[in-house]
Amino acid sequence: MTAVELWELIPWIAAFVMFGAFGVEGVVSYFFLRDGKYELKDTFTSIAITVGYVVVRIFLGALIALLLMGVYELTPLRWSMEHWWHWLVLFVLNDFLYYWSHRASHTIPFMWASHAVHHNSPRMNLSTGLRNSWTGGAIDWVFFVPVIAVGFHPLAFGVVLAIASAWDFLTHTPYVGKLPVIDFLFNSPSNHRVHHAKNPQYIDRNCGGALIIWDRIFGTYAEETEPVEYGTIEPPKRPYNPFYLELYLWARLLTPGRRSPRTHPS
Repeated sequence: MTAVELWELIPWIAAFVMFGAFGVEGVVSYFFLRDGKYELKDTFTSIAITVGYVVVRIFLGALIALLLMGVYELTPLRWSMEHWWHWLVLFVLNDFLYYWSHRASHTIPFMWASHAVHHNSPRMNLSTGLRNSWTGGAIDWVFFVPVIAVGFHPLAFGVVLAIASAWDFLTHTPYVGKLPVIDFLFNSPSNHRVHHAKNPQYIDRNCGGALIIWDRIFGTYAEETEPVEYGTIEPPKRPYNPFYLELYLWARLLTPGRRSPRTHPS
């Protein structure tokens, strides 16, 4: 198996880990622990959102891949990826740009209109981690153009993105407490509970993807110090309609005279 063929397998492995972990956690929580971490209507809403996301990404992802390949062909810079530290540089650069993309999605109205779907469940579990915007991908990719412009191949970028996404997804589990060393350096379940909270002191905090150091450096870090209440300050009126959840803030944003969704308190 060539290196390229191995790279191509990693996103599939990451997807297997993500969906496998969700399946195990959901079954154990709902049927054995019965602890209220999962609720059927909420979970199936997340699954429906995921199906829509996958359908959109098949077409949108192909278009974005073509655009990024165009950028790669235009730049004279190249990273061979034959040395381990090339992958480390790519990982850190990707995570740095993800932080700014994620932070922007909480502060720029049209980006929040897309991203809010990830936050409007009142529960925190791995099914919530599956809630992704159908429209956000058309915006977020712009933040990652510098990765390709400095000479990283889009395929290598896709590999690192898959690994980082799997890590970020696993932080949505409610069954892991504080992990002092990991919490200090990385996005973790404790750090990400803060991010999904609507407690006033937690709003728009901990935007890191795999690393939490960017939040510490740029002043958006908050430690989990009190019980978390999940969801958005203004709950959606149709919490189990995936089309409504994906588009209701866009409708508000595009309707003259309506209040624009400005920040996390939607």
